[in-house]
Amino acid sequence: MKRKLLSCLAYSTLFALPFIGFGQSAPPLGTTSTFALFTANGALLNDGASQITGDIGTNVGSISGFETATVTGNTRTAGSPESIQAATDVALAYSTLLAAPCNPTAIGVELGGQTLSPGVSCQTSASPTTLNGTLTLSGTGVFIIKLNSALTTATSSSIVLTNGATVENVFFQINGAATLGTGSTFRGTIVALDAIVLNTTTLEGRALSTAGAITINASTVIVPTAAPLPVTLVSFTAKPQANRTVELALTTSQEINNKGFLIERSKDLQRFDKVGEVGDVSVNSTTLKTYRLTDQTPYSGTSYYRLTQTDLNGRSTVYRAVSVVLRDDAYGVYPNPVARGERFVLRLDEPETAILGFYSADGRLQSLQKTGIQSGNLLLKSTGLSSGAYILKVQERGQTRQHRFIVE
Repeated sequence: MKRKLLSCLAYSTLFALPFIGFGQSAPPLGTTSTFALFTANGALLNDGASQITGDIGTNVGSISGFETATVTGNTRTAGSPESIQAATDVALAYSTLLAAPCNPTAIGVELGGQTLSPGVSCQTSASPTTLNGTLTLSGTGVFIIKLNSALTTATSSSIVLTNGATVENVFFQINGAATLGTGSTFRGTIVALDAIVLNTTTLEGRALSTAGAITINASTVIVPTAAPLPVTLVSFTAKPQANRTVELALTTSQEINNKGFLIERSKDLQRFDKVGEVGDVSVNSTTLKTYRLTDQTPYSGTSYYRLTQTDLNGRSTVYRAVSVVLRDDAYGVYPNPVARGERFVLRLDEPETAILGFYSADGRLQSLQKTGIQSGNLLLKSTGLSSGAYILKVQERGQTRQHRFIVE
């Protein structure tokens, strides 16, 4: 029987460490900000007496060899709630970096000997990237370095930060694998498309992969700590109301030189539209203060809300987005169980663009017949399926959902 859920489906507050805008904003790392090592799809392997400060984990794969390592942080195994969320967050970080517009001047495939300024530095060549000697990052701001190929650093190579550059504001988007050489020192967060290997390396940053194993050998990895912010945000929430509006609330415990807040809404975490501004704020405060704003026209399905705080000197701090769901019907398969050979419905937000993965209970990829779209939902057919349990993975609007259903 169809259930009516009037604007009261679960909402999630994905509040994490903020990122700071200096002309170019750093990517939204979300929950991966606490990870020293994380892969969304691959094994996590250690050999030797590694020293790791930060969380480690994988969402698909094994974790082994860390009995000889010292890990100051949590270990997140495949399929845990933390790993599932981190897998979504690392994919978002990679896509955000990939979409960042490049500086006019391209960088060479040999990084050694170059000095880069804050901004987005990109390669145009697909030749393998190397770092021999020293790469210098100079200046106060965010460095986004986009490499169009795999990266290999040489023995004893290094990245040097000068003139106000800090580790927490350095990000490498690598279209391939990353292999850091023996005795090398690497500074910044690596967000790679493929495998990451650390060979007796010192990494001041993070090693994050969207789809590859991470292997380390007697290496040191230290997650950077961001500088304290002038406004301390306690919470930022979005809650659905019975009249199909969304109440937005933010609470601070400290405000120094605060000019105000901007709240924006998005369908996909890529394009954001203004909801409203909070300008009646305390410029300076050391007590708990709560501000509220109502979105009268939220999206049907999932809406993401982003908060930006601006100081009197013009500096902006952008916080991790929160999400809320407004639907009349629950996400998932209907009916469930499904009769063999019969048509069924997958309820989701974006039936035209959603990415589906269909698996048997033992993890084998299966084919699924799409028959059309009806009332914004996807029509599927269970032709050729054996009786048993199946898993549907749905990727849309920056989220991944899993739905279990039975074929009778």
